[in-house]
Amino acid sequence: MTPMLIILPLHMLQNLYFSLDYTMEEEFLDGSFLFKFLYLLACFWTFKVKFFGGWIIAEGICIACNLGTVEKEDGTVDYSSIINIDIYNTEISWELSDTVKAWNKTVQQWMKTYVYDTTHLPKAVRTDFVFGLSAFWHGIRPGYYLTFLSAPPIIKLQQKVGNLTRKARENNHQLEMVYRVLSWTLVRVYSCMFLAPFYMLDLNKILALYSSLYWVPQIIIGVVFILVIILPQGERPERTKKTS
Repeated sequence: MTPMLIILPLHMLQNLYFSLDYTMEEEFLDGSFLFKFLYLLACFWTFKVKFFGGWIIAEGICIACNLGTVEKEDGTVDYSSIINIDIYNTEISWELSDTVKAWNKTVQQWMKTYVYDTTHLPKAVRTDFVFGLSAFWHGIRPGYYLTFLSAPPIIKLQQKVGNLTRKARENNHQLEMVYRVLSWTLVRVYSCMFLAPFYMLDLNKILALYSSLYWVPQIIIGVVFILVIILPQGERPERTKKTS
């Protein structure tokens, strides 16, 4: 519960200066590109912190009531089944797939066990199906689908870029650091721009926001996608076989 001493005051302080409702007003949309971009980053952090706090409180209640805990043979108690948020990896991971896995973990495990692993769809589209089902789980507003269905192609695109540049990064520490910093930055930007529909929900408001940003995030992703297709593909990392 220690993070709550930081999260809740920070959330209340940020709410005084960064309002999600303001991002849907004409005054905001008429502002400069840099102002809108930085304001959205701050708003997204405020939006996330609310979930951090709620999940940590829920975890504390479950632990206090001894719900979902498993006692190990050595007498220690395992709380992993009720841990729903990994704040560190949510904020530090430079791979979008790792960032997503650190968010709403218990629901993701349920979806993997009872949807991803049981569906008879080809593996290439299982992830898209799970994200689409997650969107339907939240509701039928367009914003949910724009948010959830945008994640799988971005994850696949980042994996392809990683494969494409892996050989060049293997023996170049500086290049690897540049790749990680750039990836981390782009994941934060993606999380901000493509989660905006989640709280806007209305299609017209979402299109108005993206239009005011000149569709820059979408254009960047489109350019990267074209480059990945044109450039020769890198080798995938070899999987180590287990020896019995």
